[in-house]
Amino acid sequence: MNDFHTAQAGGGYVFSYDKQDTEATLEAKLDRWLSGADPNAIGMEPAEKQTLFSFYWAASMMPANGACFTDMANPACGTDLSKWMARELGDDPRFVRAYEAAKKPLGLPPLQTGGH
Repeated sequence: MNDFHTAQAGGGYVFSYDKQDTEATLEAKLDRWLSGADPNAIGMEPAEKQTLFSFYWAASMMPANGACFTDMANPACGTDLSKWMARELGDDPRFVRAYEAAKKPLGLPPLQTGGH
């Protein structure tokens, strides 16, 4: 949601959002998309969906009481997130399995292995 709020405020952002989206509508779309119920629930390009899934997977691997879930600005969050993102880029088998399982339900593009 931090990225969404930055985009709404006119700052730099990572993902595309519908102009009509509110935090509530975006959360509903993300829930629907991540559930696999509707691969088109979010209006993002395939590469954005791949990046969003990568963040989601990294977050799912972190402890629920970790720094990223209490304060994203905390340097420890960046350290934790970087560790898991590096594993994705290194083709961690857990990530590859999760991605392949989610590819069709989430409408993800083919995974480029070997440092995608």
